[in-house]
Amino acid sequence: MIKSVDKTIQVLNCFTTGEPVLGIGEISRMTGFTKSTVSRLLSTLNGRGCVETVEGRGRYRLGYRIYLWGLISQKQNSLNNIARPVMKNLRDKVGEEICLYVVENNGRVCIERIKSLHELARMANVGSPLPLHAGASGRVLLAYLPNEQREQILAVSPLDKLTDQTPATLEKLEQSLAKIRQKGFGISKGEREPNAYSVVAPVRESAGQVVASLSISGPIFRLSDEQLKLNIQSVLEASAEISKKLGYVKSPG
Repeated sequence: MIKSVDKTIQVLNCFTTGEPVLGIGEISRMTGFTKSTVSRLLSTLNGRGCVETVEGRGRYRLGYRIYLWGLISQKQNSLNNIARPVMKNLRDKVGEEICLYVVENNGRVCIERIKSLHELARMANVGSPLPLHAGASGRVLLAYLPNEQREQILAVSPLDKLTDQTPATLEKLEQSLAKIRQKGFGISKGEREPNAYSVVAPVRESAGQVVASLSISGPIFRLSDEQLKLNIQSVLEASAEISKKLGYVKSPG
């Protein structure tokens, strides 16, 4: 590790949306660096456009160069690009198909899919519209929508009973959504497709809003109790990793 680079990154990491403007003394306390060290680092960063002075001498905010880097990062690091390597690792761990779903209009669509390692497997179609109420991938999205948006969708979306297991009444659906919010994940068996299951967890962005659902899916005959436990643990770990890469920091407690 190059110490000067590490110190520079630590200084830049002090700036947050809550504290966008900082003084030398504040950064010194936050990093443990001496004021003279902080001053030298900020002077160099200022010269390269990474920070700029505000409100007189000794106070700084992030500069235009950081903004430009952010634009580049946004273009390169779409949700798909961030999630894909995590999804591949998840697939290799559990063996089944891994999908990433988002809300579109009053339904959901798969925006990324990693194929199962098994010859006999479920296959989701990327981009095809699917309902939100049938299947854990949709209900996880529905569970974490703002109340007003969820009510608007349910007011115009028929709760079609696709199989005997589909929650096709508002009462059953609301019970399922509450259970998902309580546990932090969802499980469905044969709700949209007979003999198929899904184990699903939410993906959050930096502000904590759920922007996608991450699913493990496969045929029910391969879902032993041991495999179910592995799937739950694995999908929660993977969704947390993607959320962290999107900037989400889970609050303590």
